Amino acid sequence: MYDTVDRKLMRVGHIALDFQRYNGHVLLVWGGYTQNPNQETFDQEYHDPSEILLYDPMVERWTIRTTKGHIPPANSGSCGVIVGDLLFIYGGYFGDPDLEGNSNNIYQLNLFTWIWTRLEPDATRCKPLHRDKLFGWAYNNKVFFFGGFGTPADDDRNADQYDYIPDRSHQWYMGRGWNNQLVAYNIDSNKWEWPETSGLPPSPRAALAGFRCQSRVYIFGGRLQGTRLNDLYVLDLKSMSWSENLNPGKVFPCGRSWHSFTYLGSSKAILYGGLSAEGEVLGDCWMYDIERNNWTEIPLKGSDKRLWHQSAMVDSDWIVIGGVRSNIHSYQPDGTIYADNILSMTVAPKTLLRSCVESIANYVGHGDPFISLLPKHLQEVVKARARYTSRDIVEKSS
Repeated sequence: MYDTVDRKLMRVGHIALDFQRYNGHVLLVWGGYTQNPNQETFDQEYHDPSEILLYDPMVERWTIRTTKGHIPPANSGSCGVIVGDLLFIYGGYFGDPDLEGNSNNIYQLNLFTWIWTRLEPDATRCKPLHRDKLFGWAYNNKVFFFGGFGTPADDDRNADQYDYIPDRSHQWYMGRGWNNQLVAYNIDSNKWEWPETSGLPPSPRAALAGFRCQSRVYIFGGRLQGTRLNDLYVLDLKSMSWSENLNPGKVFPCGRSWHSFTYLGSSKAILYGGLSAEGEVLGDCWMYDIERNNWTEIPLKGSDKRLWHQSAMVDSDWIVIGGVRSNIHSYQPDGTIYADNILSMTVAPKTLLRSCVESIANYVGHGDPFISLLPKHLQEVVKARARYTSRDIVEKSS
């Protein structure tokens, strides 16, 4: 069964992560929402939470995996982190009218059995906040979560460890606000932990972006009330100490939220897009040198502005998926604001295997008898690349 990829790529509030399988790296995409194509006015349609969308850059093919188990409700703005063969999903905003609101649930997906489990961590001290548009990372078999937007705590026993600023800008947002809460899920003990840190932490914020490089986490920007920030903080995971803002006095990107900030390897990271303080959708691209602590703007061919997209480093490629091309707060009824293509830029040397497969696929047809001279596993890879276009989806069950 084939389906076009366009509708699947049109999404915001999703996750997109690099996942290493036995035969290489793939891009994993889950969740979020798009525009309901059957509505004449702006209306959201959530993507099926039982579906995992996979992109294999080796064969340039999309695949859908249908999952089972205790599947999370359809939502947007959740945080996803992969640890080994497990995907952890925390938080988000549920779109189901019966469940509408922010979540503090955590789910686990086994990436080999494709079975979901709703985890019930020990929360003797108290549970983390209900929130969406937060940031997370993994370290030492723990999954950390920081910041976001949501409701205040039901239990304030940990209120001295974070700040919470309510949003009073609009009646629709009453009862929610920004936070800078840091919490960790211990995979081994199935417990919530509350790390103690030193130094001044970043202010409360949502729609921020960041990455982990070895034992350090880098966080850039996000929104707090009417301000879209452009500060850069580092958390040392060995000492659990926060740095000061690293950006003052240097050339650096403007303030933004709903952007991406992706580690590329070799002490480099790339920041792209987002929404500016003036409400402009951004399409600028910046390279951050970790060792030198400096920024360099990278000119891109063409213009493809977007916000609330996601990006990941997959194999040798930096890939951007999803997002919208105009201010999401404008509520345009025209679905063309949703990006229906991926952006891809090769930022590291390709593996010898991938280079060979691409060369063979470009010069040898699908039915060429010379393919039979290749080892069997390479025959399948070359045939798969020749058989499908990157605009196709191959449907698969779990």
